[in-house]
Amino acid sequence: MLQEVQPSDTYPIEDPAQAWNVVTVGGYTDKIHIAEPELADHSPLAEAGDLSPFTRTSTLWTTGRNRPFKPDIVMEAGNRAVDASRTTVVDTTSLSVATSGPEVDQRPLVPFRATSAATAEAARLACRLMAAKPDYWPETIRALMIHGAEWTDKMRFALDPLGKTEAARLLRHFGYGVPTYERAIASAENHLALVAQSEIQPYSASGFQDCHYYNLPWPRQAFEALGDEEVRLKITLSYFVDPNPGALASLDPYRYQSFGLRFDLKRRMESTDDFKMRVNADERADPRRRPPIQSDTDNWRFPDGTASGSLHCNEWNGPAAWLLARNILCVKPVGGWWKNRADTATRQQKTRYALVVSVKTAKEDVTLHTDINAIVCGTVPVSQDIEIGI
Repeated sequence: MLQEVQPSDTYPIEDPAQAWNVVTVGGYTDKIHIAEPELADHSPLAEAGDLSPFTRTSTLWTTGRNRPFKPDIVMEAGNRAVDASRTTVVDTTSLSVATSGPEVDQRPLVPFRATSAATAEAARLACRLMAAKPDYWPETIRALMIHGAEWTDKMRFALDPLGKTEAARLLRHFGYGVPTYERAIASAENHLALVAQSEIQPYSASGFQDCHYYNLPWPRQAFEALGDEEVRLKITLSYFVDPNPGALASLDPYRYQSFGLRFDLKRRMESTDDFKMRVNADERADPRRRPPIQSDTDNWRFPDGTASGSLHCNEWNGPAAWLLARNILCVKPVGGWWKNRADTATRQQKTRYALVVSVKTAKEDVTLHTDINAIVCGTVPVSQDIEIGI
């Protein structure tokens, strides 16, 4: 099929892919080799590791505050061939994904492309994770899919030179990257995941209710030995909201979501008491007075990237020794229509969330998994149960 070249940003994500609770799947491509002889003068429209020409983005979403970053992930969706003038594109079998055909004996494989192909791959990934971890909730499977995503070199080339605000906007192009089963389920000596599934009561009859604290089991000797060696801490929080379908609710997240959750990490120069007073008004002598707050954006990839939708994912990069002091994680509620508009029974109900935390270093001669496993299984107490993902 012939078609004129149009950039992906001119095609905004459409209903129902804007939904908060779903995993919205976009397309990227690694397919750049054109095999058809009649297209010898054509070239691949997208470069390897870049967005597929078939995908859509949310860069044109200009209405409403804090709308979710979509797509959440991208998977192989195929490529297109473009002529020498780069004005006309054509679909090709060699740049498409293969899938089973209706005539198994005559044509067992047929070309498959666009976000239909990408979504099928994402569904397969979800099924594999559910089979491997039957005790994990849907919230957790969703978290693992996003947590196991990485940007390709092409995407990183676009992301890394930008300031953090501009880089956050590229989440609306690439999502959190390309997930793999191996990364989603990974637990290696230098790359491990901590997984928690918990219930929280966001509100009481009079206001906010629960605030969960996790003592992260960081191995002091291992982190001190790493010293200034950079480590990457990645945190993903996943939960499902009850949406309010009112006409104006979609323009204001606090009117649309039944409740919201956020995570926060203790800062390096912050005491445990100061951290709790900062994140939880009930910890303060005067709940209306917030303690002095120092900026904490320098080492986060997306300083404001965790305040949208019902899935929050961010990365902290810095010296391993710094992470030792950043050893408490908080999951806390924020406003939603349950808090002010719901009946008493609804307002006080509990809800589920999944939390995935991983720490990774490029060094291979470390034993983070062994050290952290010893802490989790030993005598060091934690405020909430944390399971080491296998």
